[in-house]
Amino acid sequence: ENMYNKWFFIESPVWNNEFSFDKRQNKKLFVPEIIEAKSFDEIKFQDDLEKIAFEDFDFDNKLSTNYWLKNFYRFQMWWKEVVLFDNHNHAFYFWYEARSRKIIWDKNILIHIDQHADTRDNDKIISKSDSKSLEKVFDFTNFVLNVWDYIIPAQKEGIIENIVQIRNTKNLEDYLQNFSNRKNNLKIILNLDLDFFASELDFIDFELKKKVILDVFEKASYVTVCTSPFFVDQGLAVEKLKEIFKEKLL
Repeated sequence: ENMYNKWFFIESPVWNNEFSFDKRQNKKLFVPEIIEAKSFDEIKFQDDLEKIAFEDFDFDNKLSTNYWLKNFYRFQMWWKEVVLFDNHNHAFYFWYEARSRKIIWDKNILIHIDQHADTRDNDKIISKSDSKSLEKVFDFTNFVLNVWDYIIPAQKEGIIENIVQIRNTKNLEDYLQNFSNRKNNLKIILNLDLDFFASELDFIDFELKKKVILDVFEKASYVTVCTSPFFVDQGLAVEKLKEIFKEKLL
């Protein structure tokens, strides 16, 4: 059963809503429902100004209010499932949903391609038994975790064994050296943040990024992609998604 079958607001100071909660006038964040999509043309931008995806003060202490797309999207690309959503901690839920559907098992290598590490350890844990209930995983994802700390709980529970961080040119080159000629029997999850294409990272060669992402994609059993509205323009994020994966849509 898919828990994201109905949109909702998060109105208490939990999850990503706790950032600057007391200083913000808007006290709620929007989480959309997921839809199955056949093509990238179905990706639509949010036009309801009540439905804020992420809000916090930026590095200049200016309030940054960010909208995402109308929905989360599930694509079949090249016979594998790719889930697209906004804030990165939603990946946590979709990994467990994929495990419950036997698309993946435990002890995966997480190849994390992102401007940020997302590996803060805030002592948040989910037990083995709770991780088997998608309802509990959903609550943990949406009311406990935030965009910085969702990976370590998955590693402590066991669905993730190793984390490979790809955040700069050296990481990309190391990946090509260490992984790209390995056979496809690795248990890999691709966890891509489209903020890796934010304009301030344009000094990293686009073709190199694309080559690595597609190589990981071909090896991966499951793919989670986030658009990080606070960290990258959403139009740019979707444009880069299309540019990289256009040949992969079935």
